[in-house]
Amino acid sequence: MRTITASRTLLVASIAVVGLTAVPAVASTADRTDAAASGARGGFGVLGFPGSNGSGGVGSSGGVGGLGGTGGAAGANGNGGNGGNGGNAGGSGSTGGMGGAGGAGGANGNGGNGGAGGAATLGGTGGKGGVGGVGNAGTGIPGGAGGNGGASTAGGNFTGGTGGAGGAASPVCPGKPGGNGTAATATANGTTGATGAAGKSTLPC
Repeated sequence: MRTITASRTLLVASIAVVGLTAVPAVASTADRTDAAASGARGGFGVLGFPGSNGSGGVGSSGGVGGLGGTGGAAGANGNGGNGGNGGNAGGSGSTGGMGGAGGAGGANGNGGNGGAGGAATLGGTGGKGGVGGVGNAGTGIPGGAGGNGGASTAGGNFTGGTGGAGGAASPVCPGKPGGNGTAATATANGTTGATGAAGKSTLPC
């Protein structure tokens, strides 16, 4: 009986020792998992996010405000540009111009902002804002902003010109902004603004 009792005591002691050594192994696995999760969460901090939509334009006296432009898509580390604001409209049948879309971000460069839509009165339609330029892979190099859409005020029934697109950034220089669209006249639509020049490839910008 003493031999059996001694054997049981040794067996229980052995199980207890194994249990004690198993706990640190599980704890160390949990530590590795948490570290990996923290690394993944930290990685999101360097990712770019799309720009927000521009705010809508205001309508009055039966006019319809233009919609804000959509923010540009983000690059790997650069934020997309914000969309431009929609144009205001006053008077029945008037429609404010739509805001331009923001430019896409480059690998590290921000996209350019979209241009604002043109204002409209007397039944006319404001011009659409220009699209922002694309950011480049250089560190934080933004594309040029899109030009603003032209107004439609004189006589109504005609549309203001679309803003010009912003220029793309180079690895070292930002893109140039697009030109503004011209206002509509009493007899004709406005003209589209000029496209912004791309960023210079060498310094100085």
